[in-house]
Amino acid sequence: MKDLLPILKSLKQRKGSAILLILQISVTLTIIINTAFMLQQKQERILADSGISEKDTFSFNMNLQGEPDELVSLLKQDLLAIRALPSVHNASSTSSIPYSQRGGTENISLPPNPDEVVIRAASYWGSYNMKDTWKIEMLAGEWFKESDVFYYTDASESRAGQNQLVISQALAKKLFPDDWRQVVGEMIYASGTIYTVRGVAYQFPSSGWSWWENHWYGIITNANLLSTEPKIIVRAQPGMREQAMKDVTELLMKTPERWIDQMISFEQLRQTAHQNDAAVVVILVVMIVIISIATSLGIFAQVRFSIITRRKQIGTRRALGASKTQILRFFMLESFIICSVGVLIGITFSIIINVYLINTLSISPVPVSYLFIGALCMWFISQLATMQPVIQASRISPAIVTRSA
Repeated sequence: MKDLLPILKSLKQRKGSAILLILQISVTLTIIINTAFMLQQKQERILADSGISEKDTFSFNMNLQGEPDELVSLLKQDLLAIRALPSVHNASSTSSIPYSQRGGTENISLPPNPDEVVIRAASYWGSYNMKDTWKIEMLAGEWFKESDVFYYTDASESRAGQNQLVISQALAKKLFPDDWRQVVGEMIYASGTIYTVRGVAYQFPSSGWSWWENHWYGIITNANLLSTEPKIIVRAQPGMREQAMKDVTELLMKTPERWIDQMISFEQLRQTAHQNDAAVVVILVVMIVIISIATSLGIFAQVRFSIITRRKQIGTRRALGASKTQILRFFMLESFIICSVGVLIGITFSIIINVYLINTLSISPVPVSYLFIGALCMWFISQLATMQPVIQASRISPAIVTRSA
């Protein structure tokens, strides 16, 4: 620690360059911490478990030909035929397809105040076979019985049966934060219509938008609005998805004037839905790399310039008996002190900016571990960038310096 006082005196004499370097380090650390946190959140969203058997599942649209009162039987016949295929595990109709960028949402509220919206959630309707087709995991309550599911063709008939819901665990926790399991059997409103909660599922994604902040809040109702162009989800036998897609197409196209549209695997749907997130991840990684390199070069240049301007001082110390190791230790410690001050300021800036973003954008707070890891990274970058010019400084010969003077 005997070098500490001379280092502080030296920094005071060169306070201009030292302050610039401290500011560069603090700004870099602030950017890296917040960028790394954004990167982690994007990556988590891309890799999050959807709660659906994605690798074996695909979807498509098709048409039904018949009178309105024949649509239910025609749809059930087609689904029954699809399920009978050896390559198919199960199949279901649904109101919308997860990750398709199209879907419905409902305002969720609790009795006795249907107008006081708690949250807006993704909305699906589906058949009895939807649970097995999607491989939905039930955590509380139960799935619909086959007799619970009903179909209607006009909005005025939407209460033709007892309206029930299966909701996602995220929504259950939002409605009953103290004990989310209490939601089972309770009545809730979805856009003003009263429903009984039948069960709670682990999760299922929003069909509309992967970036939507309410992506994991969802409801599935037993009331199915029937369409002449239903959406179908098929879960193939393990490893037979491509074959199942061919088999389903061949089966359905035997019906005259049948058409099939947008047949696609869930993996492809999800990849497409997360294209923007993936692009942002690449941009953030490139940004972190560029900023880190720029800061390293800045530290390198500052240290090298400082050593060049102090060659005589270094030569004098060498002539007075200072070893190469002592010279090396002096400048490495000097760089560490500058970096430490920059790190402290950078952490402070990061906390202030994060608090602002939490209050304005309602984002999650940056974990303390990010501050700690960011500080370690900056110390490492600083010491690495300092190493080469400092090693050169330690090799300065007292005789050469004396002659150059």
